[in-house]
Order: sequence, then structure tokens, then C-alpha cells
Amino acid sequence: MRALVYRKSVPRYLLMRAGAKRIKNLDTSRVSPLQLEEITEPDLPTPEWVRVKPRLSGICGSDLSTLSAQSSPYFSPITSPPFVMGHEVVGEVSEASNGFRAGERVVIEPALGCAVRGIEPPCAQCAAGRHALCVNVTDGDISEGIQTGFCHDTGGGWSEGTMVAHRSQLHRVPEDVTDEAAVAVEPLACAVHAALSARPGRDETTVVLGAGSVGLLVVGALRRLTDAGRIICVAKHERQRTEALRLGADDVVNPKDIYKKLPKMLGASIHRPELGKPVVLGGADLVFECVGSPGTMEDAIRLTRPGRAVTLVGMPGARSTLDLTPLWHGEVSLTGVYAYGREEHEDEQTTSFDLALRIANPLKLGTLTGPRFRISQYREAIAAARSAGRNGNVKVMFEL
Repeated sequence: MRALVYRKSVPRYLLMRAGAKRIKNLDTSRVSPLQLEEITEPDLPTPEWVRVKPRLSGICGSDLSTLSAQSSPYFSPITSPPFVMGHEVVGEVSEASNGFRAGERVVIEPALGCAVRGIEPPCAQCAAGRHALCVNVTDGDISEGIQTGFCHDTGGGWSEGTMVAHRSQLHRVPEDVTDEAAVAVEPLACAVHAALSARPGRDETTVVLGAGSVGLLVVGALRRLTDAGRIICVAKHERQRTEALRLGADDVVNPKDIYKKLPKMLGASIHRPELGKPVVLGGADLVFECVGSPGTMEDAIRLTRPGRAVTLVGMPGARSTLDLTPLWHGEVSLTGVYAYGREEHEDEQTTSFDLALRIANPLKLGTLTGPRFRISQYREAIAAARSAGRNGNVKVMFEL
């Protein structure tokens, strides 16, 4: 089968890291770690696994960071290249197995925790339903990997053949949820987890900093699943601003105005130091940082009023140089939120994926996906994903 395979080497990593921001399309050139190859389909690790044929697979910001070597080397010992990329997947079961019918549509929960790896007893995180935080991601029945799409043995969504998933990773797609919506359920599940981790109240003001796919989905999850009061989204491009308002934001601010208009909207005052960014006295009750850059992380801290919290949703880059004085001075909490897990919603114990599938149609999730590319067009697809906001797109995907 043909698949997009990530092969890492230290010289290539250093070359990509040095030149990715200066040389156009370096991440899909001959020196790129991503190449279209003919490979064999992965084996089923144990009888508890199911073979799945991808239908659509999204391109995530973490994929782009991996390709350009801008992601942290922290992940290098807990992934297992070469691997087929693609963890945002809607597919169909290719042969009946483990209670699933052939042809049945499923989305894959990528986390490779203890149950997936055949490890008993499970670690404390997996026992609590937080499979994405598993501490055994280098052990068990499969090779190292935090998620499907970063593990040699599972395959990934960027392939024309099949991949494999443990039965516990599969969520059936309701008949009224289209493939176009289902392919975005994984990032929506991340947004659901972020929203329910913070749970803003009716009398609180929340700022969502960043309006790529993650930021927009956080807005939608906040409005649909929490009692959030006022939601302000910082969005750069016209499509992002339109979607933020449609998904539930009360106000939208351009990034260039975050130290001009936004503090006034928050009832805060601005003060100019000799050097550096403005000092904000006051601010939002909660800020969701959905970009992951050092600059926006520092903005998030500065825009949070004393004693309140920043939730870091965007994947950070390899290096972050922050002035943490406002965090220290304001006793601001900085919390990371990663992936998904078991959730409590309206006195119900459920999962991030179940809630994401439940709100996919109310959010009109399918309207946020596209354009589509074949894997033979991967150079164009990666370029489109990098310029998605500028071109009026939200979630670029492969059609398999």
C-alpha cells in the first residue's frame, strides 16, 4: 500500500530545524522526513486489535510541527519512527472483528495507553480514564508511541491501505454524522477536555487566544458544554472571526488589538514599561492559549487577572523564553491540558469522544473541514495546511 512515512535522522532533523522557517516547502522537499512510499500493511499485534481502512484523515498542527522539526525533542524517546502519520481519522472496519461489523464507520481515539498495550494492572492514569497520560507508552504489545500516527506498529491515517487499532480505541460514528464531521472529532475531543477541565462560570469572562481549528473548537465546546459567560476570541483572519462568532463567541478581537481594545473590554488598565510588553492590571478570569508560541503564552499570562488561570491547549514549540514575572506577581496558575479522557458532564460519567460525537452536528462540524487532497498531492496538502487561516480554511484533510 502507499503511505506517507516519517523517517527521522539527526542530520535531517537539524537541517529541517535550521531551515524550515527560511526555505519554502522544505518540509516536503527531498530532504524532508516525510516521503510517499510503498509499504506493507501493519500486522494485528494481538487478537484484540481491529483492521481499519481510513476514509478521511486530518492534518494537525502537531503534524506540521513534527515535519518542520519545530516540536520538542521531548517526544523523541516516546515515538518510534519510521511511522505512518495521521491521527485524526474516520475510517471503516475492513473485516468483522471484536464486535465490530465490516464496513462499520469508526473514529479512532489515538492514545496508546495500558489497555491498548495489553498491560495489567493499568497505571494510575489509565485506571482513572486518562489514557492519554499513560506512563507505559514505551512498553507492552506495540512499539513506543504516545498516539496512533506516531507509532511504528499501528500505521496511521495518511495511507491508502489499512491501519490497526485496539478495540478500545474505536468509537462508532452515528449515521447522522458525516465523514466530513467525523474526521474532526479527535480535535473536538481535545477541545471538550480543555473546556471541561476549566469549567468557566456564568459570571466569568473567558478569552480564547488563537482561532485555528483548536481555538475555534474550544469556543464551541465552551458554549455547548459549560456555563461560560462572556467568551472573547482573538482571531486574525476573516473566516476565523466569522466561525468564532457562529460557534458561540460574544466578541472577537484582532491579535494586533490585544493590548489596545481587549484590556478595555476586560475592564483592565494598561501600563507601559521601559522595555517589553505592556503591563495589564486586571484581565480575564480564564484564558485558553490555543497557539503554543512563546509570544502568545506570555500574552495569555499578562491578560489574566490576579489569582486566576491560563489553560495551555496549543502544543508548545521546542523552546519557550517567557517573562514569567506577571505569572509570579499575579499568582496566576498555568495549567497544561493534553488530549482527552474520562469526563463528568451534567452528573454523567462519559468520555471526551462521546461528548464530541454528541455535539458534532449542533456545531455543524463538517463545515469546518476541507479542502481534501489525495496522498499523492501531499506537498500541496501540507502547504495548504500551513496557510489554512490565511486562505480561509480551518481543517485540511487527506481523502483516502
